[in-house]
Amino acid sequence: MSKNLVIVESPQKAKTITKILGKDYKVMASMGHIRDLPESGLGVDVEKNFAPKYKVSAGKKKVIDDLVKETKDAENIFLAPDPDREGEAIAWHLYEVLRKKVKDANFQRVTFHEITKPAVQHSFDHPSEIDMNRVNAQQARRVLDRLVGYQVSPLLWRKVKRGRSAGRVQTVALRMICEREKEIMDFVPEEYWNLAGIFNFNNEIFSAKLAKIAGDNVKISSQTVAEDTVEDIKQGAYAVSSVKTVPRKRNPKPPFVTSTLQQAASSNLRMSPSQTMRIAQQLYEGADGAVGEAGLITYMRTDSVNVSEVAQNAARDFITSQYGADYYPPKPNRYKSKGAAQEAHEAIRPTDVTFTPAMAKSKLDDQQARLYTLIWNRFMASQMAPARLSQHTVEIENSSGSTKQDYLFRVTSTKTVFPGYMRVYNLEDAAEDKTEEEENKIPDLKERDGLDLTDVTADQKFTEPPYRFSEATLIRELDKFGVGRPSTYATIVNTIQQREYVSKDKGKLVPSNLGFSVYQYLVDNIPNLFEINFTAQMEEKLDDVEDGKLDWEEMMTRFYEKFHLWVEEAQTKTNVPEESIVRGVWESLNKTDIPWSEPEKVGRKTYDDSKFYHSLLEQMDEGKPLSDNQWTALLALVVKYREKVDNLDGLIEKYELKDTIQPILAKAQEEENYEPDDTAVTLCALMEQVQEWEVPADKKARNDKEFYESIKRQAMKKPLTERQIGALKTILQKYSDQIPQYKDVQEEYGLLPLMDSDAKSKLAEMVKMLGEITKWAEPTKRGRRTYSDESFAESLSSQFQSKGILSDKQTAAMAKIINKYPDQIENFEERKAGNSLLTVVEAEKTKPVETGITCPECNKSQIVERKARRGGSVFYGCSAYPKCKYTAKSLEEVKAKVAEANS
Repeated sequence: MSKNLVIVESPQKAKTITKILGKDYKVMASMGHIRDLPESGLGVDVEKNFAPKYKVSAGKKKVIDDLVKETKDAENIFLAPDPDREGEAIAWHLYEVLRKKVKDANFQRVTFHEITKPAVQHSFDHPSEIDMNRVNAQQARRVLDRLVGYQVSPLLWRKVKRGRSAGRVQTVALRMICEREKEIMDFVPEEYWNLAGIFNFNNEIFSAKLAKIAGDNVKISSQTVAEDTVEDIKQGAYAVSSVKTVPRKRNPKPPFVTSTLQQAASSNLRMSPSQTMRIAQQLYEGADGAVGEAGLITYMRTDSVNVSEVAQNAARDFITSQYGADYYPPKPNRYKSKGAAQEAHEAIRPTDVTFTPAMAKSKLDDQQARLYTLIWNRFMASQMAPARLSQHTVEIENSSGSTKQDYLFRVTSTKTVFPGYMRVYNLEDAAEDKTEEEENKIPDLKERDGLDLTDVTADQKFTEPPYRFSEATLIRELDKFGVGRPSTYATIVNTIQQREYVSKDKGKLVPSNLGFSVYQYLVDNIPNLFEINFTAQMEEKLDDVEDGKLDWEEMMTRFYEKFHLWVEEAQTKTNVPEESIVRGVWESLNKTDIPWSEPEKVGRKTYDDSKFYHSLLEQMDEGKPLSDNQWTALLALVVKYREKVDNLDGLIEKYELKDTIQPILAKAQEEENYEPDDTAVTLCALMEQVQEWEVPADKKARNDKEFYESIKRQAMKKPLTERQIGALKTILQKYSDQIPQYKDVQEEYGLLPLMDSDAKSKLAEMVKMLGEITKWAEPTKRGRRTYSDESFAESLSSQFQSKGILSDKQTAAMAKIINKYPDQIENFEERKAGNSLLTVVEAEKTKPVETGITCPECNKSQIVERKARRGGSVFYGCSAYPKCKYTAKSLEEVKAKVAEANS
């Protein structure tokens, strides 16, 4: 065993560092955090200075045991997780767990912002201790988020919907999205008109916009005024009144930080923030075969635009050799980071500028190469000279004629004199730096040149509402206000979508009705906690903790003093207005001709609109106020039967109900206008044929019929989620023997093959066998996954109980597990002989068959014949997969592609 043990987070990082350090070091991966707050319970002792109650994370016991085994003979243990708060916390947790088991080892902390030989060797030559300020900043954030989540979420369960949760920072992001949506809903478009003159000079035609009328900026807001103005303009004679040529300079943008990388990758590569960070992590940790023993980019979680002198010098040498000395500025470009950024960190840049995008394309997979190219281009451009431009502006005025007003037209053209940093983007391909002015072409004009007005165009326009946020623009907004930090942006964006508070529509983030309800309740009842400035201030306080300027326990004490009062107030606060308003709203439905819906039974409850409505009056007459839920339900009735309400808009205005009733109204309109999805309609129609439903013995267990009825009701009102469609298919498969058309639709809707009663009984017997196994093999770790026979067996048994069917692959997997534990199963050989499903047939592994044809996609590797894992069908693909992903269904298709490429 090696006397030097290095612990990092991931296997790929361990692999890259092993190449750098050599055989004198053993490098192992902790697979991320080994300890965390417990999944259930608060896990924080508020009375003891907010002490966290850490527990070993699920599946990490074996990781710890393996690390302990290696540490026994190690003299030096180097803790080398990432150089940020999260990485520091991982290092500290490793130290806390291992030091109790290994008494004599020398623990040291090493950090590096790029995984290159010089950087790694320098860090090992200058090891340090764990930075407890940084650890405490991470602990403070974790405790802060846990307190908010565990104490605020129960309020949502009571007031909005059970099972919903509130996040300290995620709710602020949701607030931004909902408030933007309200701006859009409240927006009233205004009409305006753009006018332009079409001029002729020596048979050269060009266009110029109308810029001023009688010396004032143009403001035309109706078609009548636009038409009158066009007619008046046509009465004039026009000449050039001014020609100006002004030199302009366009500076490059700074190199990427986390937020700007996520924005650029979203806009240019259509990558989500989480996808961007995952691929950036791969580039940071090193891709096999790319540049030998190194990571390809510096650490990707940073808010600093600082660049090391070594990197600047490397960029200078590359720029001057590839583009020429003129393309490098007289002094290196320096950029200023935001206030909270750590200048000791660097911007995101390539670790070796000589590894160009062209090389990346041949060495990396497609996504890695595209992201690397984005980073490389941005960094190289940031180190280059500015672009020099010439801005040519011509103004045209009416020199004579019988116009009622004086008109001034203006046209501007910008030409590139020296491309500077734009050379990296190949000039015309530099879409992010291109402007509309560069498209204008103006004749060679001078003052007092006469022009012929050939036409006047008038384009009607309307002001547009603010744009909805995309993932990229939301991150930009969070960054702008100081909400969140580089390591949290992707998580924030993911979380609000996973909780179904927000969905994506054509790449834009749209709040759901549930999201609106959560936002409205939290902002109404705990406004200070989810105020943007307050959240930003908490981020600054966490930065102060990291910088050693503030004690984390003191920070938590100050926060909790306010926080628990806010929560207490919210627990007792009601959103129900005064009784006169409630009665006024109730009276709007107090009519004899309300077409009340028939009572509807859902599960064990019966919903009766008429009975509920009249019970509210009885309750108020008894002097009992309505609860928040009852008030919301009353508003929902008003919306549902709004056609019978006299002047609903007047009612909303009179009682100031707009913010409260808007989400309910929007939801109702969405459901009324919704046309059910064909898939859901077909599946529900098939389910209607089921006559005999299974009644669960346990009353707490799910009732299939009630569950189906619930999904069917929803399917008629709004789209089902993928999980709900999956649940509907599961029930359909379970009762397939009662559905005559099941075989006909099986393939179209991706359903499992029909299983006969004999196969079902054999599967049921196999499930019984699994139940007899009591001693399971220890879980094993492969890469990032943990494989557990016990957990997998429980999952298969549960799926069979709920679905009544398993796929062939699942059945084979179950058989394989059972065959591993024959000694624990009674009469195993006899039962196996009577159950054909217990025969496990190992799939024959076949090598790809070479065809001798060069891949038409990469023009490098050979096309091979392969067999699909499922079904065994033959297809053809590149032997360099996954770096080249070319595939074809037939050899003829490959040959046609080759012929096309050659031609």
